[in-house]
Amino acid sequence: MSIVLIPTDFSNDARNAFRYGLAVLGPQHEYILLNAYEEPKTTATSMVSLKDILVEASEDSVREEKKYFEEHYPGIEISTVSEYGDPIYTVTNFARKNEVDLIVMGTAGVTGLQKIFLGSTAAAVIEKATCPVIVVPRGYHLESLKHVLFTADLLNSDEEQLPAVLSDMVRSNQSEITILTVNREGKESGVDKSEKGFALHTAMKGFSHKFEVITNDDIEEAIRSYAHDNNMHLLVTTPRCSTLLQRFLKPSISEELAEHLEIPMLAIH
Repeated sequence: MSIVLIPTDFSNDARNAFRYGLAVLGPQHEYILLNAYEEPKTTATSMVSLKDILVEASEDSVREEKKYFEEHYPGIEISTVSEYGDPIYTVTNFARKNEVDLIVMGTAGVTGLQKIFLGSTAAAVIEKATCPVIVVPRGYHLESLKHVLFTADLLNSDEEQLPAVLSDMVRSNQSEITILTVNREGKESGVDKSEKGFALHTAMKGFSHKFEVITNDDIEEAIRSYAHDNNMHLLVTTPRCSTLLQRFLKPSISEELAEHLEIPMLAIH
């Protein structure tokens, strides 16, 4: 049984991310609903009363979220946490201290007491987290998890192992994995990449998989287009150990990623 952290701002996007997690992972795991809250900058006089209101609102709301999911998914194990602090730090620090196996989060939030949670926050959580992170686009509804797109530059030895969280998802959903390598013009695959590809092929023994190699100088757009054109249901990246998608994680283009990515993304660390 894994520990799955669901950050929530009580928006439909956060709720949809929880549904996605349950759909692809199953109810047998321990799920934690976490709300991180901060008060806006204000005067010291009003700060105390406002913080008290935020504490109560967070605790009440997270209990309501738990009740909602327990009613709709009987038998699941859910615990709740309300913590004061910056959402990025709170989520990543909580995950690290509590040995969370996976974070599942949406890509957009709402305003007011329900703090804007994602957008650049999603990119920052992916960058700082020490465990895998699934980001679910706004409005995404899972039809199946039959086609998984695994991006690999075939340069890093860490990619020779299929991550445990991905193995479990692929096995339970009987998914087919496409290992996609995007080469820039003049940077075709050499002997080293062929050896890495064979090692990855060996590691995926027992799973339905195939390799695709395409050439395009715009790596991000090539991946998005391939995922769209081939009806992929999940994009898997290795941002910490691969240079392939480093530009995806920069806050300056994180909104562009959220707008253009049509399917959930699993970032493996």
